Amino acid sequence: MSFILRAAFWLTVLAFLLPTAGQQATAQNNKSGGAMSASYTDEAPADDIGAGEMLSLAAQSAGDVLGFCDRNPQVCSRGSAVAGHIARQGSYYGAQAFLWVTEKARETQSAEPDALAAETMPRLPARKNYTGA
Repeated sequence: MSFILRAAFWLTVLAFLLPTAGQQATAQNNKSGGAMSASYTDEAPADDIGAGEMLSLAAQSAGDVLGFCDRNPQVCSRGSAVAGHIARQGSYYGAQAFLWVTEKARETQSAEPDALAAETMPRLPARKNYTGA
């Protein structure tokens, strides 16, 4: 599910960053009532947005989001409490997981140090003595 959300987000960003196509295809009905054909025009649609206007809209949206806490102080204070709780829980349980992993690693190392060292050490080829004969 998260892959789909990430893919949708990045495809949306990509769609906004790509330049506008030079030709726009519009579907037209066939007079005989059959299949549809497409015609291409070089004119931009009336509702097309330029890069400057898009940047202006993004700045206005950011300003609106920043003013949210001024309009809804109770929601922001409760949201801050929830975020603090999640941060504390994540910190505590993250530390517990780290201690558990290090303890398991310590147990594994102390159980068979020679066997583990022999498995991880590379084997060197036998040394041959060559004489200059």
